[in-house]
Amino acid sequence: MHAEGYCWARTAERQASRMRERYLRTVLRQAMEYFDLKVGSTSEVITSVSNDSLVVQDVLREKVPNFVMNCSMFLGSYAVAFALLWHLTLVALPSVLLLITPGFMYGRILIGLARQIREQYTRGRPGAIAEQAVSSVRTVYSFVAESSTMVQFSAALEESARLGIKQGLAKGVAIGSNGITFTIWAFNVWYGSRLVMYHGYQGGTVFAVSAAIVVGGLTLGSGLLNVKYFSEASSAAERVQEVIQRVPKIDSESSAGDELANVAGEVTLDGVDIRRLRLKWLHAQMGLVSQEPALFATSIRENILFGKEDATEEEVVANKIMQIKLNVLALY
Repeated sequence: MHAEGYCWARTAERQASRMRERYLRTVLRQAMEYFDLKVGSTSEVITSVSNDSLVVQDVLREKVPNFVMNCSMFLGSYAVAFALLWHLTLVALPSVLLLITPGFMYGRILIGLARQIREQYTRGRPGAIAEQAVSSVRTVYSFVAESSTMVQFSAALEESARLGIKQGLAKGVAIGSNGITFTIWAFNVWYGSRLVMYHGYQGGTVFAVSAAIVVGGLTLGSGLLNVKYFSEASSAAERVQEVIQRVPKIDSESSAGDELANVAGEVTLDGVDIRRLRLKWLHAQMGLVSQEPALFATSIRENILFGKEDATEEEVVANKIMQIKLNVLALY
């Protein structure tokens, strides 16, 4: 058992480390277009590097060996049951479908729900609102926008809450379906008693086979509960793999293009090499318009309204014109 746990943990750590390395290398390979056009890309990068890889690592380290162990126990139990009393085992074999079907249905439903919940949060409004508020916390405080930000975040979480309720209902149905094992046990006792009374089978053998059938079914049900974690890990791996396989339009690692044997270019201003110009005069021809103040990912109008929520349309336009004039004056 210790060797098994060590091997699975080592394999999971190696796979997760390799995934993180390839993911980060691919992200650093992307052009700026990828970060400019993808809403919430910063939070998505952080989430995928940390949370998604940890989900996959946990499944490989614990859930997969647990699933394999339970499935092996199920197969072993039914093999022993067939060897001891194949009549009873053959009659009870169709009952396995009553254990497998709920698990498969639960897994299929949960895969879609897990993917929708993660995409709705990380790529939808909740993740974007949280990222903007945290990254621009000084702006939020300066505009006294804490309450309005929390209201927007709570409203955006309603869809995630609705999907979470569906997920809970699906899990409840799957766990409740395990109660079918008592019905299977009752049927085995009834049919086994007839084998003892009319066919001369030993009561101990009938009991052992009935127990093997029920225990095997229970272990199979326990193993199928891991389908939830498999679905979450599958969704996480899909998101990571989508980024890893993305090839940017401007690929820094591409081998296409020519290479110059010797580089001697020059920087010119109106065709004149800047090294020939007087430095103080050259600096006087330049101006800096700072673009560092953080804005929310909304329209200019909505950003202005953060400072004065009751501003009229004329005041918003006048404020914007004033900003443009200040930017122009900064050039001189």
